[in-house]
Amino acid sequence: MMGKQKQREPKLFYHGVSLDRRLPAGHQLRKIDKLVDFKFIRSKVVDLYGKRGNTSIDPAVILKLMFLAFYENVKSERALMEQLMTTMA
Repeated sequence: MMGKQKQREPKLFYHGVSLDRRLPAGHQLRKIDKLVDFKFIRSKVVDLYGKRGNTSIDPAVILKLMFLAFYENVKSERALMEQLMTTMA
């Protein structure tokens, strides 16, 4: 089953750390997020998902991760996950 991204949580672990505040206001990724609606991918791949089983990761999130890997010139998925853990941007 195709999953959908849950509503963004303003706090991380409820300790006052906001992911939204970690990215500077003029950062290039903020501009890209305003210009590109990654949700279009859901309608393109909906027929590829089953009706039963576990809920998947939202295809829009996967597309964003793929874009970020390309944008940041990350060589592998493992390296991308490591980078996400350290930068959280």
